Amino acid sequence: MNHPEHDLPDLSALDFRLDGYTLAGGSDEYLFHALTTNHDCLAPLVTHHTDDGRHSYLILHDTAATWDIPGSPQLLAMMLTRDPGNRTFHFDAERHPLISLAQRWLIARRAAPDAVRVPPERTGARPADALTIALEEQMMTSGTRYDIVEHYTDDCTEYETSVLVHDTDPSSAGRPYRLFLETWSPDIPTYTLREGAFPTSEAAWEWMENREGPLPAPRTSIPGVLARPRAEAARAATRRSPQPPPAGLPPAKPPTPPSPGRRR
Repeated sequence: MNHPEHDLPDLSALDFRLDGYTLAGGSDEYLFHALTTNHDCLAPLVTHHTDDGRHSYLILHDTAATWDIPGSPQLLAMMLTRDPGNRTFHFDAERHPLISLAQRWLIARRAAPDAVRVPPERTGARPADALTIALEEQMMTSGTRYDIVEHYTDDCTEYETSVLVHDTDPSSAGRPYRLFLETWSPDIPTYTLREGAFPTSEAAWEWMENREGPLPAPRTSIPGVLARPRAEAARAATRRSPQPPPAGLPPAKPPTPPSPGRRR
């Protein structure tokens, strides 16, 4: 239960529907307060409440995520489970670099896929093309297919989120490391998502460092997306300026010292 000195912050603007509720015993009260204290920096992208009022599924954009730690994921997926009889609630939350991964996390907690899609009336950036939509759908419904290896969100210079995963699907044998790149512009309310395939994490690291040639697209096709637009999208993912590699991957060669605020 909450202690009197730890009352819940005013979360009415986020539609958490917790008026009159307290955290149930065993819940991580410190984490909940850490996630919600600066709630004025949280913009709701998805808010779904079940008809019985017991469960809520939310995806929030944390605009302050990269202030202290550059590269941090900006999306917060949260599940609330209420006990109306005792007026208590449990919560579970996790940060994610892409909205499709936040949606996947909620679906794994029994949210209906249609319930966690971004409503069409929601303002903000939208997918720029059919390939972006198809890749997001594939990732959102991927279950346990992708194991995340590394990710980085750059909202200062490149305006790009990179996510390296290990693809456990048999169709990816030979090139099981998939690099997903989400690129957006601060001036245009759209973004693109592209996928590259690599035999090793080191190969993905090297491509991210040098950006030599187009992003190597996987051979597997996505239903409803033509091969030609996908090839053109892979070429478009190439950038003229080099990008430092994700942290935590072994270097293929000595790395260039990073600039302040860039990934290590």
